[in-house]
This record gives sequence, C-alpha cells and structure tokens, in this order.
Amino acid sequence: MNASQRQLNGDHWSDWLATDRPALLVRGSRSSVLGAGHARAMVARRPGARLVELPAGHTVHETVPDRFAVAVRGLLDAL
Repeated sequence: MNASQRQLNGDHWSDWLATDRPALLVRGSRSSVLGAGHARAMVARRPGARLVELPAGHTVHETVPDRFAVAVRGLLDAL
C-alpha cells in the first residue's frame, strides 16, 4: 500500500500527454485530491480530453454511480 501511494506523487504530465486519444476526466466538485484548476489545465493541454464535474468528493464512481455511468456512456457513445 505504501509503495502504491508513493507512485501517486510526482510529475505525471508526460503520461497524461502521451496520447491524443479521447479521454474523460471525471472530477468530484468537492474533491480535495484533484483541484478544479488542475483538472481544467489537464483538459486544456490534452487534445480530445473532456472534463465532467459531478457533485461528489474524490470517489465519484461510489458517490454518484448513476451520473458517473452516464458520463462514461457519453464518451463511449461518441467514439
């Protein structure tokens, strides 16, 4: 668990920008892990990326699973 947590820290821009394939970034509007400004910067820097913010903390898929599913379905339907 500690090793996994350490991998979350650092600069991951090269990973995020490694492809221009469509991406959906789902952010909980009450997340203390991923700030709104950083999420907007992620989407602005990657072509084909889209941001959806839902009323939740960091675990959007657990808090609002139906709305999360609609967002994912929207991306998949657009492919």
